[in-house]
Amino acid sequence: MANILQANCMTCRMKSDIFNTLNDLELHRVNDCRVSIKYHQGEIIFKQGSPCHDFVCVTSGLVKLYLEGEGDRRIIIGFARPVDYIFVPGAFSDKRHHFTAVACEETTACLVEVDIIQDLLKTNQEFASSFMTKVSEQAIQLFDQLTSFTQKQMPGRMAEVLICLSQKIYQSNPFITSLSRQDIADMSGMTKESAIRIMKTFKDDGLILAEGNSIEILDFAKLETISRNG
Repeated sequence: MANILQANCMTCRMKSDIFNTLNDLELHRVNDCRVSIKYHQGEIIFKQGSPCHDFVCVTSGLVKLYLEGEGDRRIIIGFARPVDYIFVPGAFSDKRHHFTAVACEETTACLVEVDIIQDLLKTNQEFASSFMTKVSEQAIQLFDQLTSFTQKQMPGRMAEVLICLSQKIYQSNPFITSLSRQDIADMSGMTKESAIRIMKTFKDDGLILAEGNSIEILDFAKLETISRNG
């Protein structure tokens, strides 16, 4: 079960860059309309189709974002790391969440009421500009993923996912991942069996080492070639 924590926006060192555009009075308003919560691994932060009441800013841990399709099929569309905020487009349209957010490991996040964010977007031009920049970056990421899914074969998609995990998500090589093989399959738009088979091929070819939750990329150049050529 998630635990409510105490925090203060004025002294917090883990707030998203967009909140650095706010003055002290505006930060106090945000602080009065937010709560900091600790989530355990596997806990749902919000679910696709549920009402949208808050914006979420991740302050520690890792959150996966995925679309839920027919027959329990899932497509992971991104991750949120410290200090990312999770953009929820439904806040400006139908007031519903259009994807699910789940903690991949022990995670803390600040939930800020939608109404205060909407008010700040109307009254603080610098905040609105920073907010829209982040929204645009997330949209571009989704477009790139859609291109990968539609134009690359499975080895190319898997290579892209492994590079992303090392360079963007964990920023380490080797890295210890809390993601399951099913999660990695959901990132690359394939079945779990196909993901395991391709990772084994990469391992046999000397491109990666993969033992349990530990993954190391041994040949970035070749993996990048596979990713680029699809």
